[in-house]
Amino acid sequence: MGKPFLTIRQQVELLEKRGMETDSETPTILRREGYYSVVNGYKDPFINRGATARASDDRYVRDAKFSDMYALFEFDRSLRELTFHYLIRAESTAKTAVAYCFSDVHRDRDAYLLQDCYCTRDEYARAGMNAARYADEISGLVSILSKTRRNSNAEFIKHYRDEYGDVPLWVLSNGLTFGNIEHFFNLMKPDEKASVCKMIVQSTNRVGSNLGYLSVDKVRVALEALVKFRNICAHDERLYCAVVGGRKQINYGRMVWHLEWFLTDAEFNEYIASLVHRLKDGIDGNEKVAAVLEPLGFTELSNQLARRWGVN
Repeated sequence: MGKPFLTIRQQVELLEKRGMETDSETPTILRREGYYSVVNGYKDPFINRGATARASDDRYVRDAKFSDMYALFEFDRSLRELTFHYLIRAESTAKTAVAYCFSDVHRDRDAYLLQDCYCTRDEYARAGMNAARYADEISGLVSILSKTRRNSNAEFIKHYRDEYGDVPLWVLSNGLTFGNIEHFFNLMKPDEKASVCKMIVQSTNRVGSNLGYLSVDKVRVALEALVKFRNICAHDERLYCAVVGGRKQINYGRMVWHLEWFLTDAEFNEYIASLVHRLKDGIDGNEKVAAVLEPLGFTELSNQLARRWGVN
């Protein structure tokens, strides 16, 4: 049986019945943000597990306050907005490098639709990918590229399609998702993947620095994580407690260092300065939020970044 519709007043009463302290601002917040987004999204740290199990319904810990839950919601929103801004820049870096390095080798504008222009099954397996998925991954990618070229309504793609009868990859890539680009990178020939890694280093002005070399495996793992974090941000999902990855589990703190590889030094410094301030605001502004963030490593991350970059 589905959940019945509840008015704002009934939503407040339900929270209070379950042990959540509300205040005069609660109805306004629920009206603006929605019960599902705030409560269902951020209730977990405030749930009394034992009482909930016994009641077969949510029960909150003693002294649970809606204002604290909303503070966690606002912190996470602020973190998403900041992170998304820099993930978009990383996405652009990756898209440009992949499209350029593939097109530099395969000059035929239809090359990205030809299986021979991608890695072999053995090369795919040696890169740590599932060889049993190889045929499906190739056909899936080519299908996405073909459909995007044929059906996209993006003006820049329509212009090339109508004016020239084809769409080069360096144009088409702007109509692809970050996930499509990750998919494309994983299917490139080994030498071309290495060229992508080198171009990322060059385009972020990291040549000669401690980030002056990126291995193919590092970029593959980073792309997998960054794509997932980007989608979390874009779809307003919980970011503060997110853990993503396949073979390697990556939380927010580890994601920061993967993101660094795709940003210039100036961009990364700008991001870190803003991040430290967001973390300090969240941790210092509400003790319940601080108690939620501390075991997730955010207090340690904030202190580490502040010391390393001299951010006050």
